[in-house]
Amino acid sequence: MVYVDGLIITGNNSTKLDTIIQSLGHQFNLKDLGNLHYFLCVEVIPTNTGLFLSQHNYIYDLLSRYKLNGAKPTHTPLSTSETLQLHGGFAATNSTIFKSVIGALQYLSLTRPDISLSINHLAQFMHKLTHSYWFVVMRLLRYLKGTLYHGLHLRSSSSISCTAYSDADVDDRAGNVDDRTSTSSYIVFLGSNPISWSARKQRAVACSLTKTEYRALATIASELGWLYLLFRELNLVVPHIPKILYDNMGATQLSHNHVHHSRMKHIAIDLYFVHDYVTKGLLQVHHVSSHDQLADLLTKALPRIRFTHLWTKINITNGEPILRGNAKNPATDHAPSVTTIPLIRENQAVKNLATDHAISPLVTTISSTRDNQAIIANLSKS
Repeated sequence: MVYVDGLIITGNNSTKLDTIIQSLGHQFNLKDLGNLHYFLCVEVIPTNTGLFLSQHNYIYDLLSRYKLNGAKPTHTPLSTSETLQLHGGFAATNSTIFKSVIGALQYLSLTRPDISLSINHLAQFMHKLTHSYWFVVMRLLRYLKGTLYHGLHLRSSSSISCTAYSDADVDDRAGNVDDRTSTSSYIVFLGSNPISWSARKQRAVACSLTKTEYRALATIASELGWLYLLFRELNLVVPHIPKILYDNMGATQLSHNHVHHSRMKHIAIDLYFVHDYVTKGLLQVHHVSSHDQLADLLTKALPRIRFTHLWTKINITNGEPILRGNAKNPATDHAPSVTTIPLIRENQAVKNLATDHAISPLVTTISSTRDNQAIIANLSKS
């Protein structure tokens, strides 16, 4: 990982990592900060089973900024009985603060896929705000208050199979009631760990539920195609064909049926796109029951029991026992000693130099005072 003057080098060979660090040190003024523990407001804590990623300090600062440290927590980020509408609510309010909050929350979704749907909904109304949207924002912040120490627990596993859950919804809990577009979502697992997720409004109105679901299926097929190319660049061999688990029987059957139906002409491109992946053996599409559909968490507002059940399935964990021995109380804690940078930008060249095979938990952090592009160019020549 490279961002401005900060680097994260990872690999499964400590000797090779030391060689790379020494090569960099011969040409540039570097400071080795040791094993990765804090980068871009994300705290990385080693555990007995893997790594725990937390942004609890970031959440605490966000709550303090809007004076919500003493707010009453809530158990879910969205209400199941209320929907957002473009022309609903009271008189318009100042949009500057609202946009600032949404921007801050978007960065938080790096380790909290459980709030992706809420952020997607709120971001759709930034151009025309009312006071009613603030109630939804406050509910989301109260949810974060109650889940302050929750984070993403990445567990080591011998399995590196790629599995994706995808879903779409058209009811008022997820669809847009102003233009009746639907919400598509997916979450991709490498082994047992989530590596990619999204909740997004579809660009066009669908005439049937099957068309809505199939558009979502085409979206995740495209994402898996991109991930497959990324794995190949990282020399990561996935032994099994990527699998999509879908809870709509009609969309699942269409992915295997090569006969073009006239009623599906509006989604013909998506139809052939997914079918091409399936027939070439690059993708598998299987049916899964709605109860086991993990993408529901990113598709629609859910009641408390169902919501809690799903976020435990995607490795969101209460990290308070883990953080107790690694961090102070966020009320008195300050930022760790490692320099905090506001954005992560991936650089493939550094990753390829750092490792020959799969990424492992062996990680080191380096801080440089010169241009990283020059570092990469010089190392590539050597």
